[in-house]
Amino acid sequence: MDELTVRVLRAVACFRRLRIISRLVGRGELTLTQLAREVGLRRDVACVHLARLLGAGLVQRRRSGARCYYAAQSPYSEPALSGQVVAWLRDVLMGAAAPSKAGERAATGRDSAKGAPPAHKGIFQAATAFTHPRRIQILRKLAASGPATLLALTRELHMSAPAAHRHLRKLIRRGYVQAQGEGLVLSYSLAPQGGRPLETRLLEIVRGHWDAALPQS
Repeated sequence: MDELTVRVLRAVACFRRLRIISRLVGRGELTLTQLAREVGLRRDVACVHLARLLGAGLVQRRRSGARCYYAAQSPYSEPALSGQVVAWLRDVLMGAAAPSKAGERAATGRDSAKGAPPAHKGIFQAATAFTHPRRIQILRKLAASGPATLLALTRELHMSAPAAHRHLRKLIRRGYVQAQGEGLVLSYSLAPQGGRPLETRLLEIVRGHWDAALPQS
């Protein structure tokens, strides 16, 4: 299940793919040509990103005659991980102001936050907490057992101290983990999520699937 979580959220954590998803959410079904034109990507580049989204179950393709239409919806059941992530993306994107053409095209040259709408930046930040299996292991451990020191995490997760520290720092920056104490007695725990609805909902979705065996996986 962790591998599925990583695959789905790695597909989300890309500003070009977020532009594609955002346009599909706002416009419904679009062909590859329409989508590439509206997000300012070459057809071949848009095709590569759509393939990644299709593989993660975040986009559905429908063929009609010689044309294929793409929509921001999961081909799997609604409770599936990809189905819930698509619903989360739709809620976040529909609740935000529509990205401007200028803002979309400013980031066309590379997958960068430069010029990206705030909603895309927020989604990217939230999703990247789950794009490495080690970070998911840390979150699992803290959710199951409560606060833990760096030493305890490295021993129980069979992880080097530098790697654990690196992943913890990223989780702290993303707002999922907090550190308490000083020096060698620092302990880490899940951060309160009350004021962070975007991260709270994504963490709920992922935690709900940690121990589930879904047909999609």
